[in-house]
Amino acid sequence: MINGSEGSGPEAQYIRVEDGEYEPAAGCARTFRKHLLTTERLEVRQTLIRRGEGAEDYGVCATNRAAYVLAGTALFTNQRREVGKGHLIVIPAGARWGEQLSVLSDELVLLEIARAGAGSASGHGPGAEVVAVRTEDVAQYEPAGHAKTLNRCLFVDEYVEIIEGLIDRGGGAERHAHSDNEQLLYVLSGTRAAPLLIHYPKGAPHGTGGGIAEPLELLVVYSPPLGEAQNALG
Repeated sequence: MINGSEGSGPEAQYIRVEDGEYEPAAGCARTFRKHLLTTERLEVRQTLIRRGEGAEDYGVCATNRAAYVLAGTALFTNQRREVGKGHLIVIPAGARWGEQLSVLSDELVLLEIARAGAGSASGHGPGAEVVAVRTEDVAQYEPAGHAKTLNRCLFVDEYVEIIEGLIDRGGGAERHAHSDNEQLLYVLSGTRAAPLLIHYPKGAPHGTGGGIAEPLELLVVYSPPLGEAQNALG
């Protein structure tokens, strides 16, 4: 597993995703949200949207927001583009994305990541266009200081960087720390604790030590960006 802080200094925070409960989203009939974590810079929540007639109104997005598809499929009707498990939905500030979304499966489950303190903005009009990143279309790279690890940079802007990573058996990174970056890990698979959210504050040591026993699939988030690779949208 991925070891957190030991001794003095900032400590890692471990959140078992299944322990939280969904609550109905305000003004919505089929959308439910589970707050997972708010840090100095980021807000993380899990969203469940059930299939049904009509669009859900999430208001106007006040800041850039990313939603990683954990389960299910959906269609963005303005683009006729389908998204599914492992894809990243990039929702720019000004988007009314609920009006563009049609859920195809019984349920769509998303991991949403946004700037802390951001909500919905007032406004009308067509708004900005949502973009879907297909993970399989993004080139893999080997991050520096890691063994048997392949990453894909799905999104990066001036505030946040979002990466999908796969660590093979025996791989990982020696213990290290990022003095200027918060780091989040959402463990997708590879341990009985999954799904598990881990937060490393700035300066918190972490790493896999001598290597992991089983392959791990992760979503990795840095804020500010670490700048590992170019943006998939760039």
